[in-house]
Amino acid sequence: MSVQVSAERQQWVNDARRTLFITLSLSILSGLMFGWFYGPVAAVCWTLPMIAADAAIYKFTIRNDESTFLDDRGYLVSGALVVGGWSIMAMAFWLTQTRAGWALALTTLFGLIIHIIFNLASRPKVQRAYIAGPIAGLIFCLLWSAWVTFPPAVAIAATISAVGTMLGIASASRTANHTFERLIAALSTSESAKRRLTFASESAGDGYFELDLVDLIFKPHPAMAAGLGISAGSWPLSELAERIHPEDSPSPTDALKKMRRGELNAFDEQVRLRRHNGEYRWMHMRARVLEATGTESRTVIGTVVDLSSWKALEAELRAAKDDAEASSRSKSEFLANMSHEIRTPLNGVLGMAQALDGEDLSSAQREKVATILDSGRSLTALLNDVLDLSKVEAGKLEISPVPGDLLHSLKRISQLFEAQAEEKGIELAVSYDASLPEKLIYDPVRVRQCISNLLSNAMKFTERGRVAVSVSSQPLDDSEHLVAIEVSDTGIGMSPEVQARLFNAFTQADATTTRRFGGTGLGLAISRQLARLMGGDIRVESADGQGARFILTFRAKAALPAPASASIAKAVVNAQALAGMTLRGKRVLVTDDNAINRQVIKLFLAPQGCECTEAVNGRQALDRLESEAFDLVLLDIHMPVMDGKEAIQRIRSSQQPWSDIPVIALTADAMLGDREKYLALGMTDYVSKPVDQRELIAKMNQVLNLDMTAVPRTASAV
Repeated sequence: MSVQVSAERQQWVNDARRTLFITLSLSILSGLMFGWFYGPVAAVCWTLPMIAADAAIYKFTIRNDESTFLDDRGYLVSGALVVGGWSIMAMAFWLTQTRAGWALALTTLFGLIIHIIFNLASRPKVQRAYIAGPIAGLIFCLLWSAWVTFPPAVAIAATISAVGTMLGIASASRTANHTFERLIAALSTSESAKRRLTFASESAGDGYFELDLVDLIFKPHPAMAAGLGISAGSWPLSELAERIHPEDSPSPTDALKKMRRGELNAFDEQVRLRRHNGEYRWMHMRARVLEATGTESRTVIGTVVDLSSWKALEAELRAAKDDAEASSRSKSEFLANMSHEIRTPLNGVLGMAQALDGEDLSSAQREKVATILDSGRSLTALLNDVLDLSKVEAGKLEISPVPGDLLHSLKRISQLFEAQAEEKGIELAVSYDASLPEKLIYDPVRVRQCISNLLSNAMKFTERGRVAVSVSSQPLDDSEHLVAIEVSDTGIGMSPEVQARLFNAFTQADATTTRRFGGTGLGLAISRQLARLMGGDIRVESADGQGARFILTFRAKAALPAPASASIAKAVVNAQALAGMTLRGKRVLVTDDNAINRQVIKLFLAPQGCECTEAVNGRQALDRLESEAFDLVLLDIHMPVMDGKEAIQRIRSSQQPWSDIPVIALTADAMLGDREKYLALGMTDYVSKPVDQRELIAKMNQVLNLDMTAVPRTASAV
């Protein structure tokens, strides 16, 4: 930086010396001409002061710089003396009354005026002061000539003309001043903009470039040129084209051709450019056409940004995403396989226990069967909790709102815990707000799951006292209600530390709690997720030894009550289903490769009066359908020879009288989407293993009575 300043200073001094030489030469030569008219003494009297003033100007110039010399008082005084001296000499030339004198006078005065206008444009005040001398000289010359040469009338006109001319010169000076100021401001703005643009382009990217569309010239910025391994300057456009990766070349090449034809004004591409070391790096190239000007042809200016780091990060993220998805798929496949493998034997255990429970047993035997059923159902609930947690984590658990009676559901749920409450000597109380709508649109399965979890915990951790359930609702906009279900108990309570981690999966108060009360710690975590999916939440208020208060909230819409006839019809259908009358004499084809599962289903259907025929795979089931008539098919999914998926597709596409026979899928596949998947294949309905006897009987009645149009009319007549 100091070297640059020193060079600029030396240049300033050299310019001042050249100016001094010129002014001294002019002063001496003009003094000789002045002496020719007025003699040697007059010449010396004028020349010596002018030489002294010129020397003073040089002195004051070199002690300042280009931006400050016009502020130096000594320079201004010396300059005023020079202007005055030349103006006096011009008037003296005019008074010679010779043509040569007149020419010298006018040349001197107009030269001074032009010099002052252009050289002092940046100092308007100084300019006006200096220009007064030569203008006064011009006025003197014009008035002298007019009044000496012309009669008074013409002299007056000449005087007015002279004054007008001087005013015109003054106006021109002011205009030149304003023009110069605007020019300086524009140059300053342009320079500032250029600096900002240069800084922005260098900071934001890896350089910029220009393309001459007429001469096909490529001009890289120094930073870009260094990256490409070439020098900054002008290169044939082919230099850039050859460095673009062959796979990426067509797009920018076509864009440049369209720019040359005027069909495109800009392009924005990601391409690979070959650098000086032969390595290809991803670059983001942006370019825009600048229209031709008086000094430049049609040009493209563009920027480049190195995207290699971004591309590497993108590849890493894509790989991480693929790994995460693969891990998620592996997890889902593992859960699905484990669920299937656990549910299959569990179906045999619970199925046989349910069949035994329907027989004539002694009280001791019935108690043992009840223990088997309770243990099996606990294992099923745990399995369902793990699957639900997996669904929640994957964001695939869906809410299915339907019209329903919340109070009726709540009463049925509380009835399930009445026996446990009586056994422990705990009071179980249920209350509700009278403003609660009779019918609401909500997901009864998920609400029942949340309430059951809260009631189960309350009963588990309460040794004495009471467990209370209360229901209320708060109206919201658009016919929506915020339903609040509060479950409170007088149990062991919990500390703030326990409450802070209560809703984490697989978390309980401590190891002592787990050993004493059991459980996995999944219920509350899943219940909170379900509540949030339903537009609400679960919060807890508790203290050690003072019981707990859980508040479940969810959003529900008010539903119009169903017509009385429809309610009666539904009751009749349910009554018929429970009685099992519609199944008596029905021929059922039970298809499962597991003999225990087939035996369980036969035991379930025996009390209903069904005639069961067995098949061990889909191929055998098709053979049975071709040779015998059946009312219903119970079809397993995973079987050898021909599985249930292929079997149902063949049944539906068989074009036989039995192609539309009701088929219920009996499968251990209980993951999210399995039911919808099998229904889409052509199944009429779906029951997951372990099979619940009451659910199976209800589903069979439902699919066999889809065309029972007489039921509503009979109900209406009752």
